[in-house]
Amino acid sequence: MKPECQQALQDIERFLDGEMGEPERGLIDEHLRGCTPCMERADFKRSVKELIASRCGCDDLPPELRERISGVLQTSPRTAPHDA
Repeated sequence: MKPECQQALQDIERFLDGEMGEPERGLIDEHLRGCTPCMERADFKRSVKELIASRCGCDDLPPELRERISGVLQTSPRTAPHDA
């Protein structure tokens, strides 16, 4: 596997989830347009994400769970409880 394919596939989740800036996104998009195997892998992952999203309920997160998650995220990694 070519190094550029390895990098694109390593970042594909962030790409599909829209979690990267434009310069990175442009590089991966350009790679996918020119690399059929990577494009097929990206299409497969996108299809799986869409299937999961369509099958999962849209239940709201209970407020107490949201607060607990927020508390853990705001705690420094050094002092975060391990059983949270």
